[in-house]
Amino acid sequence: MKKTGFIALIVSLMCCLPAQAQLGNLINKGKNVVNKAKEVKEKVDEEIKKSNGDVDFYYMNDHRGFYRSKKRQIIFDDLHKEGDRTGKNVIYTIEKNGDVTFDDGRKVGEVLDGGVVNCHRTAPYLILADNGNVMMDGEAIGHIDNQGNVTMEGAAIGKAPGIDKQVAALIYFGILFDKQGIATVRAKVKEELLRAEQERIKAEEARKKAAATASANQTKSNQTNANKSSNKKDTSTPKVQEWTIEKNGNRGFVDANGVVYNWAHKKIGQLPKGNGDIKDGFGSTIGRISSGDIYNSSGTKVATVSSGGSIAVPGSTATVAEVRGGGRIDRMKDSKTLGYCDVRPYEWAVAIIFCDFFKF
Repeated sequence: MKKTGFIALIVSLMCCLPAQAQLGNLINKGKNVVNKAKEVKEKVDEEIKKSNGDVDFYYMNDHRGFYRSKKRQIIFDDLHKEGDRTGKNVIYTIEKNGDVTFDDGRKVGEVLDGGVVNCHRTAPYLILADNGNVMMDGEAIGHIDNQGNVTMEGAAIGKAPGIDKQVAALIYFGILFDKQGIATVRAKVKEELLRAEQERIKAEEARKKAAATASANQTKSNQTNANKSSNKKDTSTPKVQEWTIEKNGNRGFVDANGVVYNWAHKKIGQLPKGNGDIKDGFGSTIGRISSGDIYNSSGTKVATVSSGGSIAVPGSTATVAEVRGGGRIDRMKDSKTLGYCDVRPYEWAVAIIFCDFFKF
């Protein structure tokens, strides 16, 4: 009886296998249909957005809505929580005469000529200047650049690429925030920037202290060695002066002959004394220095260094970076320190740190 039952069980399982396979195929086909439908919906939604001229906008990195340029509507992702429009998107419309109306028909603001934006029962509430500055009560409270980047106190708060700047000013400084909200955000941004600057100064002081300690230890070591060998006749070749390189958290050296070394003191390049070729560790030419101009291996100018250490790039007369005290090279637009190399001429420091000819 036991053997007969076991055989019956095996036969039963074998009969079930084709049905299970068919069920798996049906499930897979169902998934494919769902995925296909999803793809079609996404394509249809994209075409609808294009036809309506929909442009997305973000606060920080969060999607907050889109501007439907065809109907001059600002459509937020936020939904009404009560009333006749419960569950529907919050919408502001900019009428042809410049009136801004809420989706319940109320006039809540104005977008007028001259960059004027009125809202919160205040006229003028803010003015968008020609240079992209958002002015409120005679003070620049924010900025909108040509790429739609929205900043406050120099810190990014949103992105609205492709949206008219005056409309963007209404969205970020008239709808998302009132005056009190703007003041709160500005204070927070200033606090963060101040904290970042304090941390930078603290790190700089720690670096200087460490460098001073290392220098003092080296001097002490040199003096000890000198005392030990004072009674011996020195027939060795005098050591060539070297300067430390700090870049991307790594360290290297460059000596008075223009030889560039990595942290292990392995030669990785050669700089010219005066005008001449820049070479890699194998002796191949990778660039050139000529009267303050620095060129890459293709002969294209990549930087110009003034006698005072100011750095410019082709196509612009503005200073983009500068060699400062202690050989620190800072980028001008954000004061970011690119590295350190207190060597002369300045062309050597710029070729090493700013132009990055030698990969540390």
